[in-house]
Amino acid sequence: MIPSLSSLSWREKIGQTCQIHGREVTALEPDRLEAFFGERPVGSVFLGSEIIQSTSNRAQQLKRLINSCQRVSRVPLSIAGDLENGAGGAVRGLTEFPNLLALGAVDDERAAYDYGKWTALEARAAGFNWTFGPVVDLCFNWLNPVVNIRALGESPAKVSALGAALIRGCQEHGLSATAKHFPGDGVDWRDQHLCLSVNSLSEKEWLATYGQVYRACFDAGVHAVMAGHVALPWLERGRACGGAPLPGTTSQRILDGLLRERLGFEGVVVSDALIMAGFRGRASTRRELLVEAFNAGIDVMLWPGDDYFELMEQALNDGRITEERLNGSVERILAMKRSQEQFASPLTCGTTDEVVPNPGAVAYAHDLAARSLTLVKNNAGRLPLDADRVKRVFILLATPREVDAAKRLQPLLEALDARGIQVEWQVNGNCLDLRKREVAGERFDALLAIFESWIHGRKNTMRPTGAAAECLWTIQGLETMAPVVISLGSPYLIYEMPWADTYVNAYTSNPHTLRALAAALFDANSWPGRSPVGIDDAWNLPLGRKFLESPKSHQSVERKERENSLR
Repeated sequence: MIPSLSSLSWREKIGQTCQIHGREVTALEPDRLEAFFGERPVGSVFLGSEIIQSTSNRAQQLKRLINSCQRVSRVPLSIAGDLENGAGGAVRGLTEFPNLLALGAVDDERAAYDYGKWTALEARAAGFNWTFGPVVDLCFNWLNPVVNIRALGESPAKVSALGAALIRGCQEHGLSATAKHFPGDGVDWRDQHLCLSVNSLSEKEWLATYGQVYRACFDAGVHAVMAGHVALPWLERGRACGGAPLPGTTSQRILDGLLRERLGFEGVVVSDALIMAGFRGRASTRRELLVEAFNAGIDVMLWPGDDYFELMEQALNDGRITEERLNGSVERILAMKRSQEQFASPLTCGTTDEVVPNPGAVAYAHDLAARSLTLVKNNAGRLPLDADRVKRVFILLATPREVDAAKRLQPLLEALDARGIQVEWQVNGNCLDLRKREVAGERFDALLAIFESWIHGRKNTMRPTGAAAECLWTIQGLETMAPVVISLGSPYLIYEMPWADTYVNAYTSNPHTLRALAAALFDANSWPGRSPVGIDDAWNLPLGRKFLESPKSHQSVERKERENSLR
């Protein structure tokens, strides 16, 4: 039962605005949980992220922990996670879907709704009631290392439609959705984790792109918006004393002014992680920034630190934060929890700890993978492979991670083996490795050059670097083996090899995609995906921005304005 605002103490109200990381409770013995929540009555807990926590979290373990936390918390908890690509994208033991860009390649609102539905059903079975997704940023800069495969594409209209459908699928099945990262990432090439990102669109451009997308999310009734560490110079030209422009997380003009007053959003605003350099990389102290962010319009602070309760109590006592401002946030949080409470049984606290992948979710993941595969170039007609002729295949796996290639590629290798195909493989290697084998007389019927990339695989880039980049050199030095290039990540890999005449975007490296890929290689009718980003002329590199109405950028307009001001 969700209590009323008036029944909460100051400390309990403060707690509703605090989201802790799950590591703060996973290390506690069960008999210590009650004391923890009594002392720190937080409103929400973040759990399940394999990317951030790098642990072996499993659905059953998390469900037991969640149920234990819910039992000792006076106010029901929101349990959140980065369930961007299905519940299994963050929690081992559940179903991992292809990345959102694969959904963009399918471009089907029903598929988007089902993406949300199956995410919600699996997540709720494990005890989650809040997802930090979907990402509704736009792929306006091919060099951006944060958006890329996490986004739905570059078209505001398509992202609006797919994002809204996904939100409905989540929330109609009991999982609060979060549109992120307001006011919009994807314009420049900086990584919010490492540096403040800047959305440099003009007001008119922003309203026609990101503004359109967020209005669609609000029309779909999205429960929450995540504020990103992204500056918006057309609206907020204020700068900190260190010279940095203000990010969305600390700008009242962006949050209260644009998000709430102008766009009419009435739900919960959660910050992106407050440990990120895009938030912290300013001259103000961390404690000052937290107060600034709360006053700017943040309702839920993501990982604000152990001293958050004391900081907020002090700020309330000395008047830097008003009780009216605190009450407004808590009312919005409690309203979202009442929506979550409608679905609390029987999906969450079941009688068994066993949580297994939902068969419907598994079937959906495979179907989406198969429908997303995009044959970008087939100029030499190498695809489909001739099953009667291709008996010996070499796979070159270009990857930034240390991997057991046989384990990593197992679904693909098993499918090729079932066809009676002999496969050899190599991970990265020297640029002359394959050429030496070629000169020595070795021959293969097909070369699959598979490039793998994922967000934060190499901090600050989605491009192949280091040993993976060496593979770009390797495949250009061959004479008897013409590569079928396959990207299991960034759709922009084609810019690194515009000469490639056979090129596939698969968007994801999970087993569902590899199995679908194995079948598609031999089937001319298995490439239904359509690129969700513009990559038509790989030799013509985009400068990093796309303009809606004219080639004249607002930077050139601003330059003229500055020149006029000097006259």
